[in-house]
Formats: sequence, structure tokens, C-alpha cells
Amino acid sequence: MHQTIYSYKLLYRFRWRSVGYLFQLLLIGLSLIGMSYYLRIPVIQLIVTLAILPAIAISHLVVFRIYAKLRLLKPQTTANMLVSPWWGTGYRLPVPIRLYRVTEGSVMAGSLFLALAAYVWLPIEYGLTLLCGSIILTLPRLLALFVSFRQPKQASVKYEERGVAFMRTDG
Repeated sequence: MHQTIYSYKLLYRFRWRSVGYLFQLLLIGLSLIGMSYYLRIPVIQLIVTLAILPAIAISHLVVFRIYAKLRLLKPQTTANMLVSPWWGTGYRLPVPIRLYRVTEGSVMAGSLFLALAAYVWLPIEYGLTLLCGSIILTLPRLLALFVSFRQPKQASVKYEERGVAFMRTDG
């Protein structure tokens, strides 16, 4: 029986840490203030619209799983769904960087499309919160996608608990 063992060299590790989460919270707060100013509604009344934010995590998860199933890939959902910037989605094994880019682009575009589609049917306060939240909560994926363009074309990407690792095989 022949067995191939790959060893990987870490090129770069992108992690979304507490500063990133604080930045997202700041942006959500600023978006509430902006919506308050735009809609002429007190911010206190807009706090309740934050209840729609879990729908964004669900849309990321659903779009990722649908994309993976359509491409006949084996997605992995982890237990850290609520604290991961990737909402617990990823692949068990390292994937080629090209697949990573297409997957992340599809998930971001799909979740923004779902937010835009839901915006029409929601009250304006909830719709704006959903749109702003979709953009803000997509930042970790977007920044990691930008980082991926600095990596060589032969690199692989491994989804980790709070980020992604860009690696290259030694052979």
C-alpha cells in the first residue's frame, strides 16, 4: 500500500483577534448612529433591530454549504460557530488557494445578495441593519481574501479556529 504524506510550510496565518471584533462592534455602533440620523429615529429604538444579525451567520453557513455541495466538496462545520469570523465553516483538509478564493467570493456575494433580497421585505430599520451588518460581518472574510492575493499560486489554505493559514507543500 502506497501512502503519500505531505508536509506544509506555513507562509502566513491570518487571525481575526479581539481587536477585529472590537472594530466590528464599533462599526455596528456607528452604523446604528448613522441609521438613527438618516431615519430620524432615536438610537435606543434601533437597538432592537440588532436581533436580525444572527440571520447573517445563518446565511454565511447556508451559502457555504450549498456552494460546497454543488462543487461536490466536503465542508466541515465546527463547534465554534458563534465565535468564529467564518461562522464555523471550512474544509477539513487544506484546499488550493484558487478554490479558497472562489468559495469565499461566492459566500460573500451570496450572503450580500440574500441581505439585499430580504431588505425589500423587511421594515426599513431592520433592512438597513441587515445590510450594514452583512457588510461589517463580512470584513474578516474580505480581508483574508485580500491577503490571499499576496500568496503564491501554489499555496494551500487551511481553515483554523479563528482564521486561515496559507501554506505551501515542500514537494
